[in-house]
Amino acid sequence: MTLGPIRIAWHSFWSLVAMGAGSALSFRLARSLVKDERIYPFAIAVVIGGLVAARIGHIADNWSYYGTHPDQLVAFWNGGVAVTSAPIGSAVGGWLAAKRLRMPLGFMFDITGIGITLGEAIGRIGDIINGEHHAIACSGLPWCVRYTDPATLGQRDFVHPVAAYDLIVDLLILAVLLWYWPRVRGRPPEGRVFWLYLVLYGGFRFATSFLRLDPVVFAGFQEAQLLGVIYLLAGVPALIWLQRRERRPTTVM
Repeated sequence: MTLGPIRIAWHSFWSLVAMGAGSALSFRLARSLVKDERIYPFAIAVVIGGLVAARIGHIADNWSYYGTHPDQLVAFWNGGVAVTSAPIGSAVGGWLAAKRLRMPLGFMFDITGIGITLGEAIGRIGDIINGEHHAIACSGLPWCVRYTDPATLGQRDFVHPVAAYDLIVDLLILAVLLWYWPRVRGRPPEGRVFWLYLVLYGGFRFATSFLRLDPVVFAGFQEAQLLGVIYLLAGVPALIWLQRRERRPTTVM
């Protein structure tokens, strides 16, 4: 997409839309508890942390290119982020901001997880337009796709629409989180929505990555699959622990 002398990748454009929509949803949910302006610096920290981690993940996944093109290391505007690593940066940025601003940590992480999921879904629109994320061959299915426009990054043969799969998965996760949040909201300990997000996101991403042609980085697995396993290993015990804490009876002295 070209705006005058400026060329903006579709991925970057929809990423900006996604950040705005995800932040707006998180703001709306946060207002049930946080009434002041602290929500804005918190959101900035989450977004910046997520962007930095996503860029680092993309660079690590494509070091064969960036090692010889160091001038492109920070070129966010040309596209190139690994959204699978974004939750790590968002969590770090959110934790630092919440501690500094004295905000309820578990609550803020819960509403952040919901906003991130909406943002990830919207961001996939740019991936679909660009034909990003090459996939394995697809045949016999009515939704197999190919990209005939040479200006896109897509494959010329019929392949699985992995970016569309991710969009659908993100919307399903969003629906689950929006269903779950009011059921645990106000029932400490909070934070369960965020950990559920990590479990669902990590599990689905591990599975759908088998349809991708991303670089293998370790033990036959892609970077996204390794991160998916990490999210599962972190999220499942955390959910169990938090659930047990809620059920623990209060001792009256």
